[in-house]
Amino acid sequence: MKKNSLKKAFSAVALTAVAVTATSVSSFAAEEQVFDPKQGLNDDQIAASEVKPLTDVTKVVIPASKAGSTVDVEISVSNAAYQYASTGVHFYYDERLSIAVKNPITGQLDITRGAGTENLDVLKIQADPTASDYNTDTQKWSGVFFTTASSENWGDDGVMYTIKFNVPADAQPGDVYPLDIIYRSNPNAKDLFNNKEQDDKGTAMQAYYFIKGIYNPERLYESPADEPANVQAVMNGSTYDGYIAIEEETTTTTTTTTTTTTTTTTTTTTTTTTTTTATTTTEPETTTTEPETTTTGTPATTTTGGPTTSGTTAATTTKTTASTAKTTTTAKTTAKATDSPKTGVAGVGVAAAGLAVAVATAFALRKRED
Repeated sequence: MKKNSLKKAFSAVALTAVAVTATSVSSFAAEEQVFDPKQGLNDDQIAASEVKPLTDVTKVVIPASKAGSTVDVEISVSNAAYQYASTGVHFYYDERLSIAVKNPITGQLDITRGAGTENLDVLKIQADPTASDYNTDTQKWSGVFFTTASSENWGDDGVMYTIKFNVPADAQPGDVYPLDIIYRSNPNAKDLFNNKEQDDKGTAMQAYYFIKGIYNPERLYESPADEPANVQAVMNGSTYDGYIAIEEETTTTTTTTTTTTTTTTTTTTTTTTTTTTATTTTEPETTTTEPETTTTGTPATTTTGGPTTSGTTAATTTKTTASTAKTTTTAKTTAKATDSPKTGVAGVGVAAAGLAVAVATAFALRKRED
């Protein structure tokens, strides 16, 4: 019982602290505004905070075809798991947007809690008519105010709130709708992001959240290089934390390129040279010389005292018939004797003829002796 009573006491203190520091939005309009997000700490003390919460707000670009539809915007926190309990945050949005209504009978806004705040007691989610205090010539605001409290530091990392926004039906390509968390305070109330103890650790964490955890005059938004030009024109160098943007119209340039392709065909001719070695076989030509004896009139009479040939002269005619040797690559050359068949070896015929004359002479001499 004592534990339960003590827990209730702490819870009551926490809720009272929230009620004093983040009461109704009307209290911020009633008193002169005091911008003191540093909580009296210097930059080094803030940078040295043990807990360094960072907030993130949806940044989305949608096509013009989604004009008139709804878009979910998330407010998230990181680096603060189970370190915070009491929060009081003013969230402002371009007045051309409107928050969808969850219950048309009660007028309940379509805002839901996420993992970041689901374990905390939610004191209030309400529209903030004092957002117009921050209107400028170029930007007009509407707003909503969130508060939480708890007897334990059960605030977690993740989505704190999801807000369903109506995009104007007449949204035009290039339109940008900024979203912003603005720190507000006065002598009687101030925005919160603190632990249940509200001690030095919680104070440093709170200062860090509103100085380094969101965009503000000391931490300006820097557009990344790939952000659309219409978005950069609104966001870059601003204190805004998020946006809903409509895609710009793009001009499509059609370029027709005629490409002439030249095809070169290379024909390679391979010449094969065949060398034929001709073998010529020449057979020796055999020439047969037949002794031809021509006798005219009477046989020669040989007288003593020397050979005398009277009347006719015995003549030996040697007839040589030779065939011209024909040489071809593959054919044999055959020498053919015209008048008589081949006999023996070349030159034998001549010797035989001489022998015949000698025999005849010897016969004549012997006859004479007889």
